Amino acid sequence: MDDATDIHLIQLQCRPISAEATHPLRLEILRPERPVSEIVFPGDDDAATLHVGTFRGEALVAVASLYYEARSAGDPGGAVPGEDHATCSAWRLRGMATATDARRIGAGAAALEACERHAREQGGTLAWCNARTGAVAFYEVAGWHVLGEEFDIPTVGPHFVMEKSLR
Repeated sequence: MDDATDIHLIQLQCRPISAEATHPLRLEILRPERPVSEIVFPGDDDAATLHVGTFRGEALVAVASLYYEARSAGDPGGAVPGEDHATCSAWRLRGMATATDARRIGAGAAALEACERHAREQGGTLAWCNARTGAVAFYEVAGWHVLGEEFDIPTVGPHFVMEKSLR
């Protein structure tokens, strides 16, 4: 098989899923060997929250969650929240995880794109997240940029605040 044939064999589909459906990948990728309680996030069950999953065939290979949430001035990283946070048009990306064997095939990018699209459809003008330092390049390719200084989340590791204008 040549590379072109291999690409066509990878069928990805991104769609909304439940908060609970995100838990296995969140636990495996984001919080291995940590208690399950650490992958249940505040706002998971809010009506405005979106959870998406990217599927390769029947297998869930990437997840992301989007919360209607502004960043506050006291949050880590030292970046002062801008106007979008004050006007309540900011959305937070959280719990983004891609299975190790599904990286670099567009699964994570599909989940991220679905979240950005949803925020825009809801009138959002900005998306933000606390990105693991190792994932910064992934977000930068998608048009996100780093704000502030690197900070550490205990039991999770180093992060940067990142944002993307949705205008």
